[in-house]
Amino acid sequence: MKLTRYVIHLSYLGTHYAGWQIQDNARSVQGDVMLGLTKILKENIGLIVGVGRTDAGVHASSFFAHFDYSGSFNMIELTYKLNRFLSDYIVIHYIKTITKEFHARFSAISRKYEYLISTYKDPFLINKAYFFLKHLNLDIMNQGAALLIGENNFKAFSKSNMDNSICLVSSAKWEKKEQTIIFSIESDRFLYNMVRCIVGTLIDLGLEKINLSQFASIISSGDRKQAGMSVPAQGLYLVNIKYPKKYSLEID
Repeated sequence: MKLTRYVIHLSYLGTHYAGWQIQDNARSVQGDVMLGLTKILKENIGLIVGVGRTDAGVHASSFFAHFDYSGSFNMIELTYKLNRFLSDYIVIHYIKTITKEFHARFSAISRKYEYLISTYKDPFLINKAYFFLKHLNLDIMNQGAALLIGENNFKAFSKSNMDNSICLVSSAKWEKKEQTIIFSIESDRFLYNMVRCIVGTLIDLGLEKINLSQFASIISSGDRKQAGMSVPAQGLYLVNIKYPKKYSLEID
């Protein structure tokens, strides 16, 4: 029985989900997509593999997953039917065949996240941004973000106890767009809760509760207790994943 590998490109608003990964007693994005494929194809397809986990309430404007299937189907038609089946909070952009050497998680070169802070109450950003009304010093926050770039041990910004806490961050910066402040960070990998904890600690820096020297010491300490709070999940978005060009998965 020959299996063909398919890649799915999707986006989702994570507000009503317990994250990407299937949970025993909660609704997940992975679970909904797998249920849809099973019902439409009328056959169990096995586990869909995602580029990574996103926590409960976290969003993804660009997410990739793959699955193997022995049958045949019209990919455009399946995409249409799957979008009809799924909730309004998930959209399938496309499904296409891909080489078996592709792996949604392990083939990824880098991932990019953005965190949105709204500086005023906006009803259109409910569950989509973190409302924070205090003044933040963006200049010093960007100086702190620059200290994250490079290969560092990010254990101080994670709740997990992984053996390997080294990440290679290629970019990290803050920018202001009208009433919204956006933090973007790209890295080869991320630890559990890492971005939300970094943002919380940089907010402490922007409020001048800590200085740049103290922020640098937090990075090198490897001690989660020294870092700031973990900001709410609602402001976090997975916005881009880079794969080797040979897979032709570039997103404009």
